[in-house]
Amino acid sequence: MFSNIICPISSEKVDSHVSRLTVFINAVLMIVFMITLSPTPLFIVTLDYGIRALGYNQYSPICLVSSILVKMFGWKAKMVDKAPKVFASRLGFICAFLGSVFITLNLPVAAVVIIALFTVLAVLDSVFDYCVGCMIYHHFVFPYFKEG
Repeated sequence: MFSNIICPISSEKVDSHVSRLTVFINAVLMIVFMITLSPTPLFIVTLDYGIRALGYNQYSPICLVSSILVKMFGWKAKMVDKAPKVFASRLGFICAFLGSVFITLNLPVAAVVIIALFTVLAVLDSVFDYCVGCMIYHHFVFPYFKEG
């Protein structure tokens, strides 16, 4: 059903285990935010997604923790294309940034709504390996940039 989905591609690769664990840890931080309404976990998520949105996974604190955990667990690297992960990180950064702005402006309901949606997407990616970012790219970005 989804085999015809077009995702961004690049020659660079990242470890899928590290990527998915990073997104899972971010999802946990977003859940902590929604329960406590403390902005700190949300600010951490925003910073982390911002770093990864620029393609600098090696500087992402949560990605570094995930890399260490993957090595500790002895998981064999599963290399995947980096471009879809960067695109998803950019979408994630937008959501996290909006949530941060809303909570800073004392609009907790708006912040929780956007972060709840974002958390669902993060869980789909991290737990079920289902990238909604690829669906968004396929339907809303690719048609405007494909050749022809």
